[in-house]
Amino acid sequence: MTLNNESKETVLQLAKTTSIELLEETKSLHDILIICKNICKLLQISDKNPWIDLELNGYLVKYKTRDELYENLPYYRKTSWKFYDLYGNVITLAPDIMDLFGKSIIYHPIHELESKDQLTIGNQFLEKFNKFISEHGMDYASKSVRIQEARISKEEITQVLEGLKNKTQEFLDTMISLLESD
Repeated sequence: MTLNNESKETVLQLAKTTSIELLEETKSLHDILIICKNICKLLQISDKNPWIDLELNGYLVKYKTRDELYENLPYYRKTSWKFYDLYGNVITLAPDIMDLFGKSIIYHPIHELESKDQLTIGNQFLEKFNKFISEHGMDYASKSVRIQEARISKEEITQVLEGLKNKTQEFLDTMISLLESD
């Protein structure tokens, strides 16, 4: 970092203020990440923190396949879908089918997650999914299962947001530590 003392102090104060805003939840995570991105620009390290852009823009901008997404998503963005029948009852699927289809990849931009109560899978995917189950189910009961809806609950979205909040706090703590030690 080649900042003069005044610029360094300005960036340090910005990082400390942002850390407090994150802890007190006075700004959205989206707004906090934009400030973190600005801190990176001011410190001329923006190319070393691509996760900020991925969190702001969503992970589909970089990873195109489901497997690639799942491999590269941060741990806090991995969860499981819950499947429901026509009457809203939870459907328990066999472990092998859950391994194939139950892993959730929450690739959405952070501003979308902050405004959602739940995420749902569209009907096009469910039609293919129901066809696969009827053709590959292990017994009559599993072959006759029909999934009406799949979703990720608000609680799981909250876990994703908390994971991102923790990672963002780690980032800010690192920036503060670096600026204070220079």
